[in-house]
Amino acid sequence: MKATWTRRRAGAGAVTVACASLIWIAAHRMPAVQGVVIITLDTTRADRLSPYGYMNVSLPNLERLAREGVVFDQAQTVAPLTLTAHTSLFTGLLPPNHGVRDNADRPLADTHTTLAAVLQGRGFRTGAFVASVVLDPDRGLQQGFEQYRGVPKTGGDGPEGRQRRADAVMDDAIAWLDTIQESRFLLWTHLYDAHRPYDPPEPYRTEYGHNLYVGEIAFADSQVGRLLAALETRHLLDRTLVIVTADHGESLGDHGERDHGIFLYQDVLHIPLIVRAPGLLARHVPDLVQLTDVMPTALELLDVAAPPVDGQSLVGLMTGHVRDRELDAYSESLYPERLGWSPLRALRRGEYTFIQAPRPELYDLAGDPFEQRNLYDTERVVADAMAARLAEILNAFRSPAHSEPANATTDLQARLGALGYLASTGAGPSTNPAALPDPKDCIAFFATSERRPWGSPCAPVRLHTPPH
Repeated sequence: MKATWTRRRAGAGAVTVACASLIWIAAHRMPAVQGVVIITLDTTRADRLSPYGYMNVSLPNLERLAREGVVFDQAQTVAPLTLTAHTSLFTGLLPPNHGVRDNADRPLADTHTTLAAVLQGRGFRTGAFVASVVLDPDRGLQQGFEQYRGVPKTGGDGPEGRQRRADAVMDDAIAWLDTIQESRFLLWTHLYDAHRPYDPPEPYRTEYGHNLYVGEIAFADSQVGRLLAALETRHLLDRTLVIVTADHGESLGDHGERDHGIFLYQDVLHIPLIVRAPGLLARHVPDLVQLTDVMPTALELLDVAAPPVDGQSLVGLMTGHVRDRELDAYSESLYPERLGWSPLRALRRGEYTFIQAPRPELYDLAGDPFEQRNLYDTERVVADAMAARLAEILNAFRSPAHSEPANATTDLQARLGALGYLASTGAGPSTNPAALPDPKDCIAFFATSERRPWGSPCAPVRLHTPPH
């Protein structure tokens, strides 16, 4: 059955195996890695980046990393929300296993182990510089970071007081580099600029006035360049593992969703992942990978044992030693529950993606990359197989597959509201999510109206339009 819905790539011949072995040997003679730099580009969809084929933007620094490193063509996030996705990145765990299901959920419990904690325990200096209050230290990811700097508390009550630009983040990060001396280190920089409202500084505002979202990405790229230059000036770049990725993408109106957080289409799930490491040969990897793979990959490249995680190291794929990895990529969005709607869960395998919803969806991305033709009714053999596999995955999670989101504090509600997130509605989750309204039927109300659509199945929701 699996062969009918998994795209199979051609088997490797003897020459390919020999080449892969040479690459593997070269990779294991790579210079020692002194530092790890993780750059997360908030709200950045892969198909708006030039290394992924987008022609209407100039991103010289990401393009450099792509030329000199490994580009994962099919990286998937675990959720279209900042805190949930970053928690998976730094723990290697899927959301049901680390327990942080949306931005307003309880913070990460200290019983979980983060990448920073592992490396700090090995004597690494650790610094984090983030650009949004969604990732404030009290949200749980400060574990293992000796310095964790977020948004200053004096910026006011509006969106401008809840986030900061990439240049401010990089100012702090570059200054921190001067404190590490010869120590091994982990540096995380989080750039929030591509998040709405899109307001890039000049010259990006003028150059990309027709597409300010892309202008924000171009500005973020310039700040990535500042950090690369700082590493080079300090003679660190060729001894540093650099990982660039995103927490999630942005719908940009596709499927009726203006921003992100509700749907599980590729607009928000397909993210960039570029890895540059000392001695690593440049290549593109077509295999499906997930955000949870970053932690075990970094630890293997550092020759450090990983704690139990859901992700898998990508070193074999990066060197060509492993081919045709078959991954069940799980993603979820419990955010609709805060609106009184059904949660969504998705499974991607190969070119097929299945979305569990009151009206389930199945798409073949090879022939329908924009997910316009729901094949659920016409390809029931494939759909039923993927639904059964998703059920197996949900049953294997350490915590219940359906859990009630935690209630946000008043302060957290205010912080999230300033950024356009709905933290609480009073509409709790149902014991039967399938009985709740399908988000596909309600998204138009969410996007266009502040009024309750009385008489519609979406009536329980307190509608909320994020600030422009």
